[in-house]
Amino acid sequence: MTSLVRRLRVFLIVIGPLYSVVVFAYVVLEGTGSACSGAGSSFHCWEITYASKWGFTGSLVVGAMMILTLGPALSAKLRGRMPSILSAVLIPIVMAVDISHGWPWLPAWAAVLAAAIAGPPTRKASLTFSRPTDDTPTYPA
Repeated sequence: MTSLVRRLRVFLIVIGPLYSVVVFAYVVLEGTGSACSGAGSSFHCWEITYASKWGFTGSLVVGAMMILTLGPALSAKLRGRMPSILSAVLIPIVMAVDISHGWPWLPAWAAVLAAAIAGPPTRKASLTFSRPTDDTPTYPA
């Protein structure tokens, strides 16, 4: 059971940034349409990507989202929850700044929130008791 929990925590660390990279790649590569210019032999067309319409605020929002989804990885490195919690709180605030560019990161925020709740994975799973239990082996003195 403990191994399953650890694997789930590792999954939560990886899925947020992975989703963020996929969304970023999509908006940079996929387009809203094409534009053409010229006539005859100088006629040419190009694709207009979603990213080309971001503007300054949109670029800041996307950059902040990319960085904030790394909060659970930083939590795992530091062995504390604070970076994940801070990311889980800041992502909705950044989304509110520009919802039209921030909404694709909503599933990444859910992963960051889940990672903040679950906490970072532990290195070793061991149970320790403050005093002996009924099944503690006794050795002759």
